[in-house]
Amino acid sequence: MKILVAGATGAIGRTLIAQLLAKGHDVVALTRSLEKAQTLAEQGVELAKADVFDAEALIAAIVRAQPEVVIEQLTALPKTYTAESMSAAAPFNQRLRLEGGANVLAAA
Repeated sequence: MKILVAGATGAIGRTLIAQLLAKGHDVVALTRSLEKAQTLAEQGVELAKADVFDAEALIAAIVRAQPEVVIEQLTALPKTYTAESMSAAAPFNQRLRLEGGANVLAAA
């Protein structure tokens, strides 16, 4: 099965992709940064570049990828989980999850 993962380079996404590959699925990683996703490409993951806040680019990327399933795992969490870093990350994380997530689901 061909599965597109939005949020592929995050903590959940990386683990999820490893499990999907182990089960024999074809995986597409939706990413804003091809450089950040390069390790996934080295594992045989197809990369689809788009910003989840750009609805047209997102639709085009998903149409090109032709996934059978889309999994949305978008988050923007800090590298360290302190009260300060989590508070600082919260506004963008919320926007990413609500607006970006809605765009991914609409595009799917």
